[in-house]
Amino acid sequence: MAVAHGRCDEGFDRVAAEFAAVLDADGGAGSAFAVFRDGRPVVELHGGHRDPGGEQAMTADTLMPVFSGTKGVVSTAIALLVERAAIDPDARVAEYWPEFAAAGKQEVLVRQVLSHAAGLPYHEQRVSLEQCLDNRGMAALLAQQSPLWPVGERVAYHALTFGWLAAELVRRTDGREIGHFVREEITAALGVDVWLGLPSSQWRRTGRCWRSPDYRVANRLDTPESRAHTERVYGNPPSLVGDGTPWNTERWWTGGVPGGGAMATAGGMAGVYAALVSGGLVSPSTLDRAHREESRGEDPGTGRPLCFGLGFEVQDPLGTYGPEPVAFGHSGAGGSVHGCWPHRGVAFSYVPCMMRPEEDDGRAQRLLTALHSCLG
Repeated sequence: MAVAHGRCDEGFDRVAAEFAAVLDADGGAGSAFAVFRDGRPVVELHGGHRDPGGEQAMTADTLMPVFSGTKGVVSTAIALLVERAAIDPDARVAEYWPEFAAAGKQEVLVRQVLSHAAGLPYHEQRVSLEQCLDNRGMAALLAQQSPLWPVGERVAYHALTFGWLAAELVRRTDGREIGHFVREEITAALGVDVWLGLPSSQWRRTGRCWRSPDYRVANRLDTPESRAHTERVYGNPPSLVGDGTPWNTERWWTGGVPGGGAMATAGGMAGVYAALVSGGLVSPSTLDRAHREESRGEDPGTGRPLCFGLGFEVQDPLGTYGPEPVAFGHSGAGGSVHGCWPHRGVAFSYVPCMMRPEEDDGRAQRLLTALHSCLG
């Protein structure tokens, strides 16, 4: 039986019991779960091993790949710039980034780019893993590209391209590269263990994510068209498609790909959302704007229901963020979930080592259901 370590405040015993059961179900593969309430940590749990060989224990300060949880960190950076009136979600992208007006995109709005409605879910030109570490270069390629369909006509998950588009908006309006901005305005300012571009001094703390034997990118549609779309989204550059695990490499940790390259502890990710819901980071009006629904639809590749605000995922028909109706954050490949229940003052993060297929993965749901039952 797997052993859970850490602590829970009084009244959260059911969360601890559910976490132990989740560890057991993963056969010793590590995970961590952290919860803040009203800005204070109330759950800090971890257990299992953080490497496939089972030699290194998962700890509270293990830095894990959070995959698309990274988008929530980048969206927090965007929210800060909206708060400072550096970015207007209703402005045309080309006002900040003139080159983006190419190929018929002159009227595309910032909020359309941030809500995955800009029709740029993948690069049409083949790109390599090496190229994807060049944020400016990847953004420049997207600026030259035509939308795949009329902008605003449909929502489609911009799995990696979201990061380069948002990072370029940050650079054009603030002047700092996204990794620099996150380091100064989020990691250092909040004192959270979240890194977009991990220095070598922190590599010793890293954990690994590995696929379960049945892992696959979800595809509820399973048509030739949907499979081709998914291949372009996740295979250019190669990420979740194929046998490689780029997220377990020093190059990936250091590169800080803004669509999926952050490394963080569960406590660090929960701390970001705790700062958002506490009102200490942005005003209530900016927070409401950030998670106001901007787009809703079904992804043309995976068939997954999508609902986005300004970069943040908003509670969806799948109940990704648990039983609470008003919720937002961003999930990550393989099962990680990071977000908050703003009306409850609750923020949370779950990071697993074992990557499971979305349609068969109930781990985060079990934890969030237990957490909700403890709130009264």
